[in-house]
Amino acid sequence: MTTAQQRLHHALDALGRTARPGPAVDGCGHCYTPRELAALSGPPDLVPDRLLHSVAMKSPGHWVDFPALYRRLAPRLLRQLTTGTLAVDGPLVAARLVAADWTSWHRAELVRDVLDAWWCATLADPAANAADVLETVSVATGTATPWLRAWSETRTPTAERHLTRAVGDWLYYDRLPDLRLGFHRELPVGPEIAAWIAALPPHLLDEEQRSWLDLVYDRT
Repeated sequence: MTTAQQRLHHALDALGRTARPGPAVDGCGHCYTPRELAALSGPPDLVPDRLLHSVAMKSPGHWVDFPALYRRLAPRLLRQLTTGTLAVDGPLVAARLVAADWTSWHRAELVRDVLDAWWCATLADPAANAADVLETVSVATGTATPWLRAWSETRTPTAERHLTRAVGDWLYYDRLPDLRLGFHRELPVGPEIAAWIAALPPHLLDEEQRSWLDLVYDRT
């Protein structure tokens, strides 16, 4: 296990220690049976994966107290999300975290610790999809800036390979300057990412990529 993976493991454990049963869950009776609502009211670790994934996707309007329910399930959801075992798109989970106002939760800093550690682990993992993780953490926090800064400051071959691949995708598939992140494309980041790309050290972009950037923004 790498240092970055250990950091993520510790962050997930710290968040997991906050998981507790809560008040009875009241939700959509058409979507969930009384038995399922009872399971959601009990220990989060005992909620079946199928039910957990269903709740992760459902819109807030399905629940009487959506923030409380999502806070209760967040430790398991984030553990599965960051370890690749959650059958739900990361950007959708991020949107639900925002809808649950996660930054106002008690010990919200533990959620941020998980996101920070996940990003570091992603940049150190050759098999990771850094652009996908960037989308999730950016939507969850409402900005791409700190994640982009950490990326450009991580001077490792793996992080730089991730960066080169993502920049190529953004430039060559007409995603700039109108790039928007999120399950609902709710976070506009095109100008922000373009400015970040333009400020990258020269060795991280090839001549063709810089030409594309000049063309997109008419910088010639």
